[in-house]
Amino acid sequence: MKQTPLPAARPGKPTQATITPSLPAPPPAARLSPELEQAIAAARRLAAGLTVPDRLQRPHPIVAGWIKQRMARREDAKRWHVSGPLPADFTAIERRRHRILSALFSALERHGYVAKVDDRGRTLLDMDGEPVPVTLKEKFRQVRRPLTEEEKRQGFNPKRPWKSETQATGLLQLAVETVLDPALPHSWIDAPEQPLERQLPDIAAVLIAAAPILRERRRQYQEAEKRRRDEEFRRYEERQNALRDKNRLRGLLELAGRAKEAETAREFLDALAAQAGDGTANIGDRTLGDWIAWARDRLAKYDPLQAGAAAVFETVAAIDQWTYRENWRAD
Repeated sequence: MKQTPLPAARPGKPTQATITPSLPAPPPAARLSPELEQAIAAARRLAAGLTVPDRLQRPHPIVAGWIKQRMARREDAKRWHVSGPLPADFTAIERRRHRILSALFSALERHGYVAKVDDRGRTLLDMDGEPVPVTLKEKFRQVRRPLTEEEKRQGFNPKRPWKSETQATGLLQLAVETVLDPALPHSWIDAPEQPLERQLPDIAAVLIAAAPILRERRRQYQEAEKRRRDEEFRRYEERQNALRDKNRLRGLLELAGRAKEAETAREFLDALAAQAGDGTANIGDRTLGDWIAWARDRLAKYDPLQAGAAAVFETVAAIDQWTYRENWRAD
């Protein structure tokens, strides 16, 4: 291939160009449905008077349990003279967390929620059996700080004269781990002009408005679970009916085999009777004629045809899926 050289660049024109792909447009934000907008507006009116007290005087039972547990640990450490520092008293941000959660739990329980702590120690808001995990934690951030002289002497990477650390911000962040609705917020954080205490009415309003969503979700789950159980029971009945029919066919074939055996035995017995003569000869404790009569009686009882069609199918009808246990184990 012969390549034609490019012409010389004009004065002032760049000689290089970098082509980069444009960033994809962000997905459009989910919008509240008209019904949910009305529910949020009504919930805001219900939560408008929600405030967080400056002092925790009547804590919610869950918060009271946390406080009691910490105090008990401190008292036990004092009583038993445990070596080392005592369990720390609550910090200012922990006390603030208690006040916010106590106010939120008490307000939401008036609207159908039940605050609880599960076996894993998670704090939940339960709405008709639909758990909503809630967390309220201090937000941390990653920062870089210059190495100290001691750290430099310890052989830190000279090309990276800093160290990454996690530092507390002093800001609280409340998060709802359950997706209530794509258009609803699920996380709130302290802001300079809007601490969580001021945002609490809006937080409560979101959860109050989401209560019908959680109820509907629970209803759909229960209906789906009922359908699953019904379908499972239907399949179970089908398996049991198929096994019962299999056993009944096996029983019918066994009866047919007995009838065939009885027919063969009668032919054999007739031949024996023809050879027996007058039947007076003694065989064991009976005469030959008595033996022939005994055999005919036993064959009449063994042959299902002698009992008639009704008796045969009564026997078949009495067979169920449990009659032949080896089939039950195999299936």
